Amino acid sequence: MPELARPLVLVHVISAILYGAGYIGTNLLTEFARRSDDPVARRYALAFSTRFDRMLNAPGGTVVSLTGLATTWAFGYSFLTLWIAASIVLWLIVMGLGIVYWRSYGKRVDSALSSGDESAVTRVLREPRSVAMSRIENLVFLTLVALMVLRPGT
Repeated sequence: MPELARPLVLVHVISAILYGAGYIGTNLLTEFARRSDDPVARRYALAFSTRFDRMLNAPGGTVVSLTGLATTWAFGYSFLTLWIAASIVLWLIVMGLGIVYWRSYGKRVDSALSSGDESAVTRVLREPRSVAMSRIENLVFLTLVALMVLRPGT
């Protein structure tokens, strides 16, 4: 299926770039908000973080998932190839955290923001568990990118 494989790879890479930009932008802005004691700057950072998430992260993640599976099939790779299986597992971890953990976390941040209680916003943003989850997710994301680029064993 070589005639289909090249356009799929192109769409996969472009969607990965969009997803990565959204992921990195969301994380950097949330980290800025987490470290900031200025309520106005924090609100702007969180608002832009949400935009990056909704405009790049979520749609890019959907397309990169679908094109990743299609590209694997188009190139005739086995889904049991170690780097592909590991990438799928890592991707499911990142996506699962986004859907399950970060969605509820975002609701808690939004609730604290809408209450106007800046100490509650600070408390939610700086929860040790959420900071740890963010760091772990970043390592998983970097490992995933490394697997996609290096494709060890091929």
